[in-house]
Amino acid sequence: MIRSLLRRASSSPEDRRIAAWARKTLGVTPRDTALYRQALRHSSAVPEDRVDLPNNERLEFLGDAILDAIVGDLLFNSYPDKEEGFLTRMRSKLVSRQQLNMLARKIGIERVMESNVEGGHETSVPGNALEAVIGALFLDKGFERTRRSVVSLITGEFALKELEQEDRDSKSRLLEWGQKNRRKVEFRVAEEAGRSSRGRIFLAEVLVDGRVRGRGKGTGKKKAEQEAADAAMRSIRSRAAQGRSRRGERPDGEKDRRPGSTRKPRQGKQGRSARRPPEE
Repeated sequence: MIRSLLRRASSSPEDRRIAAWARKTLGVTPRDTALYRQALRHSSAVPEDRVDLPNNERLEFLGDAILDAIVGDLLFNSYPDKEEGFLTRMRSKLVSRQQLNMLARKIGIERVMESNVEGGHETSVPGNALEAVIGALFLDKGFERTRRSVVSLITGEFALKELEQEDRDSKSRLLEWGQKNRRKVEFRVAEEAGRSSRGRIFLAEVLVDGRVRGRGKGTGKKKAEQEAADAAMRSIRSRAAQGRSRRGERPDGEKDRRPGSTRKPRQGKQGRSARRPPEE
């Protein structure tokens, strides 16, 4: 207790503020506050003359991997009878950039962040910082304590049953289709050249087994990817319909019969038709 009081007395007001936030939000008292300060420090907040001051990008990388493992474990145990495609779709919903940003803002991460990114526009900075905090928590407290904190955050803010009922977006459907059919699905996104920073447009391509199946554009990367995924899904459905048509199948899987064609009834042992005649 004396050691704890001495440590608290020697800490800075910023350290105490972050420690209080961690206790309230994550349910832990940081042992290494410097880790959490780094996790909450965006690269824009690092002065040019302080290159020795680490930003949160490395911790974000680590936290992303830890978060995937925790969410994967949560879903695997919550849905013992569901297939891989369902689990992948649910995970993509829980750890999407939109969901992470929403969760980060709900827990007040912006109040303890160091960032010089201008407000007023959509940014992934809060969600990235949350991943970095998860990385810091893992290094400070280990996997099991991190798992409990993250699961508590997720289940406290999001209802899994509601996420189950949400309509799947095209990107999720496309990724699930790729896994089910053992096809390699890739997204490539690039910024359109010749535009100012105020009018940024992103171009996205969907490749299936290395071939472009859909293209899209949008003011954000996610929007461009969704548009490209929509185009790819339309292309896949069209090709599937053409394949059925060539095989003479209707969409419900039954064979089409040409006008005037008849099928001879199968004869039973007594020479009678094995199929019952239609009732008059």
